[in-house]
Amino acid sequence: MTRTSRPVHWLRRFRRNDDGAATVEFVILFPLVLALMLGAIDLGITMVRQVMLDRAVDITVRDVRLGKIGANGSARMSDLICANSMLLPDCIGNISVEMMPVNTSDFTGLDGPFTCIDSEQEITPAVTFNPGMGGAAQELMLLRICVVAEPFLRVTGLFSGLDINPEGQLVLTSRSAFVNEPR
Repeated sequence: MTRTSRPVHWLRRFRRNDDGAATVEFVILFPLVLALMLGAIDLGITMVRQVMLDRAVDITVRDVRLGKIGANGSARMSDLICANSMLLPDCIGNISVEMMPVNTSDFTGLDGPFTCIDSEQEITPAVTFNPGMGGAAQELMLLRICVVAEPFLRVTGLFSGLDINPEGQLVLTSRSAFVNEPR
């Protein structure tokens, strides 16, 4: 074999060789499959957290309707929501509860954006907690809850349209409406 035909022969042999072909496919596809799997786990845990928050709000609204929480009960309401929910780490420090009566003639109430805890500034926002006058009239009440939680694996933002604040935390919100019964 001549000197110039050796590299050509070697290149032909290299091109026909299929050793390691499965390894190349594995290296390309494994990170994608792993990311999808971890994203599904993360999104599943986030959805369980959202369902548990909604359940806790429903249980707490029942207590409000039964008269167990008074006019100055925002902190008590936060405690009850956190006690009834699971999988929300540091719920007490990351929850904001807002409640106001709705004017049924024009349905004005909580029109603005949700007010959530900003852990970067370590300031608890001032929210309105007004359970209404009660009295003879039955008032329609709107309740909004915002909980900021750390994602389980920090992959959720890649696969979903969930709200994520600038600190990279998930923003879980819940709404409820009920009629304030006269006492």
